[in-house]
Amino acid sequence: MENILIIGAGDFQLPLVQRASRSYNVLLAAPVISDAFKPYIADSLLTDVRDKERILEYAREHSVCGVITDQTDIAVRSVAYVAENLGLPGIGYETGHLFTDKSLMRKRMTELGIKLLPNRTVSSLEEALAYYDEIGGNVIIKPLDTQGSRGVQICRSANDLKSKYEEASRWSSNHSVLIERYATGREFLVEGLAVDYEFRNLCIGDTLYFDLPDAFAAKSRIFPTVVDDELRQRVLDLNTKIITGFGLRQGITHSEFIMDGDDIYLIETAARGGGVFISSDLIHLSCGLDTEGFLLDIASGKQKGLPEILPQQCVCGYLAFYVPVGKVLRVSGVSEVQALPFVHRNQLDKLKAGVSNTEGHTDKTSRIALIISAPDRATFEKRAAQVREMLQVDTETADGIKPLIWE
Repeated sequence: MENILIIGAGDFQLPLVQRASRSYNVLLAAPVISDAFKPYIADSLLTDVRDKERILEYAREHSVCGVITDQTDIAVRSVAYVAENLGLPGIGYETGHLFTDKSLMRKRMTELGIKLLPNRTVSSLEEALAYYDEIGGNVIIKPLDTQGSRGVQICRSANDLKSKYEEASRWSSNHSVLIERYATGREFLVEGLAVDYEFRNLCIGDTLYFDLPDAFAAKSRIFPTVVDDELRQRVLDLNTKIITGFGLRQGITHSEFIMDGDDIYLIETAARGGGVFISSDLIHLSCGLDTEGFLLDIASGKQKGLPEILPQQCVCGYLAFYVPVGKVLRVSGVSEVQALPFVHRNQLDKLKAGVSNTEGHTDKTSRIALIISAPDRATFEKRAAQVREMLQVDTETADGIKPLIWE
């Protein structure tokens, strides 16, 4: 079998590795590789996924036929760089930067004539404060090229900005920060794909957030959206304009949008599938696409033309929760929830009594999630409530015994 290189070994890369192992010798590059991956890989390189030169050398030594990642931003540039230097199918290193740098995204959208929320890229707190004096109100600050919402924070005053700027800056590779007017309207996500620069939207869903002061993370993302056809089409048309304007040659895309009044604005777009098993499971449940097979075929040059896409097949989405900071005392309902016919891929095996949880709730990375499906939205909500009732976890915290955080 041929060798194929996959970059990244988090929970959300496992489906791609498992699928690839059926047709290829899988080579895996990541800083840490858990035991869950070991039955599926032929060889591995322990490295920072951003170390593109080391990964290129490794890929060249092993004569790989393709290089790919999914559901992670930080590996996209390295994938593009390795593919470009080895003459393999890819999106191009310059395009890889465009899809992973929030400042470059907004510059390109300005060139395309796409309306933006007021924003500026700054490289110091002084510049950030000067811009805040110009626009005032609530702003959001974002590292330019992180993932999992690390360092993303809302600032409601100049003092707030002063206290939070350093955290945002440290997650950015060049320590620059995007500061942007904060919008609070309805949010959407759109999954799409491209083959030979031809683009197609796949599915559009709704994003619902945790009601936590420091958690900039979705508690649920549900396909399809419940908005009317006119608004739905406006979002899809904007996504098409962005992806085609960015010149994406191939791959899965994940875009997030927010409304401010009647206007729709891009939050960010990515040249990879959505995380939390959106790419691996929710796209397939939505429109029947074998996402991993598609990604492997484009990486190896086997995909010719756009694949067949079905109409929306069901209502599906992920439910996410946080475990409170403290020691987990009791866990019940895990196996019962996993056995439900409408529960699909999940991370519930992470719940174990006796484990101490020290992670806070400031970004997406410490959430635990599961995928569920239903024939309609009302049934989806009933099934989600059933899961929340069945899954019981008690955690001893500094403020007493607390249940899971769902809202």
